[in-house]
Amino acid sequence: MKTIIKIISAIALGAAVSASAADKDGWATTNETLSAFYKVSNRAGYVKPIIDNIGNVLNSNWYASASVPKSFAFEAGLPFAIVPIGDDDRKYTQKVGIVSADIPTIFGDKGAPYAVGIYGNETLNSLPIFTYPYLQLGASYYHARLVLRGMWLPPISELKGFNLLGIGAQYSFGHLFQKKLPAALQTMDVSAVFGYSSSTIKYQPKDHTNPLILDLTGITADVVIGYKPIKEAEVMLTLGYQYANMAASGKPGYDQDIDGNCGFKFGLEVAFTLGNSFHPVLGFDYAGKSSFTTNVLYFQQQYGKE
Repeated sequence: MKTIIKIISAIALGAAVSASAADKDGWATTNETLSAFYKVSNRAGYVKPIIDNIGNVLNSNWYASASVPKSFAFEAGLPFAIVPIGDDDRKYTQKVGIVSADIPTIFGDKGAPYAVGIYGNETLNSLPIFTYPYLQLGASYYHARLVLRGMWLPPISELKGFNLLGIGAQYSFGHLFQKKLPAALQTMDVSAVFGYSSSTIKYQPKDHTNPLILDLTGITADVVIGYKPIKEAEVMLTLGYQYANMAASGKPGYDQDIDGNCGFKFGLEVAFTLGNSFHPVLGFDYAGKSSFTTNVLYFQQQYGKE
């Protein structure tokens, strides 16, 4: 949990270095970093990797199978996505005068103390991945499934608040066509999945009277095709569309509104059936950037038989 708090605090800029350290080492100061959340600063690209990474986290792990049973079932899990922070997250291209230049993002490198510009955050620069888990509960009946997810942290140092809430829905259509398929394909199923997540991060550094509030939104709509080559495993292909947005507020000036990875989504997952209730899921998603999805601690209890 300490690692998760560190990552969230860092993303919320809670690990920003002091002005004196930045002057010496070439990392961005707290004030310089916060100024990137002013729309007039024209530095949306500096903070855009935050929502690019969080967007993929919010829009993942909404399902654990392409099939939803007819009989009542209850489920619980602790899913999370692992999003590698790559070179594309550490720099962005911006036009300076008549030429274009590569400029460090909040995840980027430090620069010479005498150079003009904002450089990366020292702690964020050292992060190889971004992730955080959330508690997810679900219930299904007659091939329809409702999912709720959430996470909350109390105020911790400069991180004054963090919460995540989400709701998802799924419906599987296999019962309409499976018996018409050849015997070898009757374990195939198709589902429609929708997920909506909202998360808020509130950060207030020392010597600042107004907090920075980041409101994060993720929406995904997917078609999931599943096939069970054996009883104990299901291979799933996901095709869909996702949307992610980050809006800054909290005081006059904090007014950046930035879209993250919005567009086509592709996924490939494998779900396992181990015993009566243990159903771990591992997968890979691509939506503007790669991420790895895990729902290892996933349990489902079904009441009745199909």
